[in-house]
Amino acid sequence: MPYRHTLRVRYQECDPQGVVYFARYPEYFDIALTALWRDAMDGYQAMVDGGVDMVVAAMSIRYLGSARFDDVIDVDMTVDRLGETSLQWSYSISRDGDTLVEGAFRHVFIDPAAKTKCEMPAEIRAVLDQYTASPAA
Repeated sequence: MPYRHTLRVRYQECDPQGVVYFARYPEYFDIALTALWRDAMDGYQAMVDGGVDMVVAAMSIRYLGSARFDDVIDVDMTVDRLGETSLQWSYSISRDGDTLVEGAFRHVFIDPAAKTKCEMPAEIRAVLDQYTASPAA
């Protein structure tokens, strides 16, 4: 099942024509990711305090339409792949059921002190599994 976060487009996120500036969409993805961590795992900082962090290793975005000032938009996230040290997300942003933007991110887990790749903790894997396109049996 996807995770959904709903937000309203603010004026400062738009160009002079009232259209969301293209570089804001990755920020919307990040806002949804932070909300998921808060809702499902006691917040992002709890993960870092536990000795694990994530960094973005790859990102792609496909623009299909535009959100505008004061639109209410939904950001949906699905885990496509849970690896040993990384995970792949699919995102979509929609307004009234119409998809405006699609994206994908790959995050890699790291030891925040050493800044080296590390294994995804089992407790994080268990929580994220519920948001996968094909959860583990």
